Amino acid sequence: MITLFLFMKVDTLIVGFGIAGLNYAEQLRRQNKSFVVLTQDDHSASHIAAGIVNPIVLKRFNPIWKAKEFLDYALPFYSNLEEWLQSQIIHQLPIYRILNDIQEQNNWSIAASRTSLEKYLNQQLIPKDKFPEVSAPFAFGEVTQSARVDIITLLTCYIKKIIPHQFISEKLDYKALIVGEDVEYKNIKARQIVFCEGYQGVKNPYFNYLPLIGSKGEILIIKCEHLTEKVIFKGPIFLSPMGDKTFWVGATFNKMDKTTKLSEKGKEWLIIKLKQFLKLPFQILDHKAQIRATVIDRRPLIGRHPKYDKIYLLNGLGTRGVLMAPLLSKWLFRFITNKEKLPPEADIKRFEKQYFSN
Repeated sequence: MITLFLFMKVDTLIVGFGIAGLNYAEQLRRQNKSFVVLTQDDHSASHIAAGIVNPIVLKRFNPIWKAKEFLDYALPFYSNLEEWLQSQIIHQLPIYRILNDIQEQNNWSIAASRTSLEKYLNQQLIPKDKFPEVSAPFAFGEVTQSARVDIITLLTCYIKKIIPHQFISEKLDYKALIVGEDVEYKNIKARQIVFCEGYQGVKNPYFNYLPLIGSKGEILIIKCEHLTEKVIFKGPIFLSPMGDKTFWVGATFNKMDKTTKLSEKGKEWLIIKLKQFLKLPFQILDHKAQIRATVIDRRPLIGRHPKYDKIYLLNGLGTRGVLMAPLLSKWLFRFITNKEKLPPEADIKRFEKQYFSN
């Protein structure tokens, strides 16, 4: 970790270091571009996320937007990063979706036979008695192309092993930012600045015109001695192994509450939903809350500021951050470096009218 008494000249200043900031830093590192990361001590939503890599909308059995592109890039990206860090960060785990009635079973079978989904969904249903510790009224549907990324280990190891001398623990003072031919902040001069602030981006004066609505999520960390750690279960909520017989349980979804204050209501809701399908006793180890960076049209926010050509954004990843961040970072890097076009669904140009109408 460095302090701001030395003058630094770099290609990029990255503000924020959750899953988005890390992935953009890694794009720069792989292209031998110089950068420095500036982030406040407060943990982002990434720090409490399950890290589930899942290309499917499990409520309706549909692929997410650009599922194949995101998945095909993310899995080898994290595997390669794992080799660099020499620490396990990716765990290949199937997701078992609890199917609640005959209609859901039929819908799963139909979806699994589609060309767009056959790579991700097992057409063979998993018998409900395979895991007697979990209540499955009919059967399980298996998502085969899925995994869990250990985000805490990833963020911690990346700082310590990759960027110990490029990491500044400090909250950005927007008023001290000078944007001209270069971007200057205190003793840092950069060719461009990339904001990866998550929901904190609502306070960013350069991008506060964007519809970053945010949604509060509360989660539990439990210990359950006799539950399998080889599967991620999806019932009313997710139940994902974290190692050492601990599990991630979540999450709530509240678009109205913009605080990270823990609520008994949220905790009780999670316990009720968990008990609907987990038959085993469990111990609650922790209860956490954070605000996800969700967007009104459910698409990411990437691109260049409408007025300042040195200011860029990578945000709005929502609940799919660990899956989308690697490819979104690549798109943004190539946009900045090679002038390659961004997908219009993600480009912040779609909200340019809001900026100029303010």
